[in-house]
Amino acid sequence: MIKTPAYIHFHQPGMMTSVQDWARYDMVHFGVPYSGVMDRISMTLVNHLLHNTENAAVLEMAHVGPKMIFEMPTRIAFAGAEADIYLNEKPIKLGKVYEVDEDGMIEVRKFRRRQWLYMGVQGGFESEMVGNSRSWYSGVTPRDKVVKGDTITYMYEDRYFPPENSHSKIKASWYKESTIKVFAGPEWDQLPKLLHNRILSRSFTVSELINRMAYQLEESIENDIPPILTSPVYPGTVQLTPSGKLIVLMRDAQVTGGYPRILQVDIQFLNILAQKRSGEKIKFSIIAND
Repeated sequence: MIKTPAYIHFHQPGMMTSVQDWARYDMVHFGVPYSGVMDRISMTLVNHLLHNTENAAVLEMAHVGPKMIFEMPTRIAFAGAEADIYLNEKPIKLGKVYEVDEDGMIEVRKFRRRQWLYMGVQGGFESEMVGNSRSWYSGVTPRDKVVKGDTITYMYEDRYFPPENSHSKIKASWYKESTIKVFAGPEWDQLPKLLHNRILSRSFTVSELINRMAYQLEESIENDIPPILTSPVYPGTVQLTPSGKLIVLMRDAQVTGGYPRILQVDIQFLNILAQKRSGEKIKFSIIAND
């Protein structure tokens, strides 16, 4: 079957709407962040529902959703944050495949729970491939987020698709987990045992300073740990600043840093942390090394 380009037209862009895939690994040696989806669990789910490849690019959005018109028929699915989502003014659910007709309209309104929402499209989005990734990032790709009037390409295929009756039951309890599993970071042992106990025994509040680069926690940990030489950091690295703030690096974080790396969030729990909103509480629990 012949596939032809079709377009989604954005009447409203939303606040943090972008195209993301798994990650951009091929440009780290140039100092380019990994990028990629904040919540890989949700990305995997929508691609599985649509029978896409695991790394098919999806639309990521947060806080305020977009309003968009589909030029040609396709199929879509949503996962991640709970939000009020409408297809041609009719509410639709997470974890289910929907048929979108020519000139079909999707509008994402109020976000109710969790932080990041994902929309997959049949075959994935066809944004520019840079460094073997379609993830948007400022200065690397032509765009870093959707603006009003933008278009995004997907492929239209004029063939019959059997009705899709599957409806994935998303276990919300996964995202309700407040204990974040971590490994000891390279500078963890430079902290006194008293601070080890303090960090692991208390709850921390996710602050309003959250974005694709980092999540900052509100509570401070007084310390006199010296700064380090600029060293590699990764998504999930927990840095301790001289002022005592804990900063958890996320997908768009720099690839090197000078703050002590006291913890490293387990990759699966980074998905859970990404879905926490401002004001929610978390605790750290160290995974013992065998």
